[in-house]
Amino acid sequence: MREFIFKANKTITSSNINLKDLPGSCGRLDLVCRCVSDSLFLSHDIRRDVIFYSILYGPPNPPIAIKFVGNELKKVSPDERNIAIFIKKAIKKFEELSEEEKKYWNESTPGIYVRRIDFKDLVLEKINEGKNIYYLHKNGKDVYEVKIKNPVFILGDHIGLTKEDEEFLEDKAIKISLSPLELHANHCIVIIHNILDRLEYGI
Repeated sequence: MREFIFKANKTITSSNINLKDLPGSCGRLDLVCRCVSDSLFLSHDIRRDVIFYSILYGPPNPPIAIKFVGNELKKVSPDERNIAIFIKKAIKKFEELSEEEKKYWNESTPGIYVRRIDFKDLVLEKINEGKNIYYLHKNGKDVYEVKIKNPVFILGDHIGLTKEDEEFLEDKAIKISLSPLELHANHCIVIIHNILDRLEYGI
């Protein structure tokens, strides 16, 4: 199983999503949608061994975490607008829950869940599940020098993780680098998939 956690610092936490302006009024929701697409979709198929989390920290009601489970998804397509529609549905579902219900994963549509949990607590949950945490950063150890096993990959948006986040991850994650250059988060996901696919197929 491959898992990704993407921290979206400015992405809207209201179901009042303008589908015609994902980058602007929605706090770069377009980036979230691209990461969802590149983590889960193949040509004419879905990666069923992937779980993707995005934790939204924009106004007015952060944080909200949305989980996409590859082997459960139905009727989701890879384009940004379609994914944004499903995110809108997830946040709408969240808004209808009681404060107690928000503490747990609630399914909004098949394979998509929503919950109130912050970045640090989600990482700690993954560690308690026995996962290995890999923080993708250009100044990390070269990915080809790291044996990746049972992974959860941490990615930041165009703003990146905060200093506090990085200090939190210091003794919990292996920092790995895919390139000496700053890459888009969704491009990092594609590269990671390619590396792991080649290993899996013995290439």
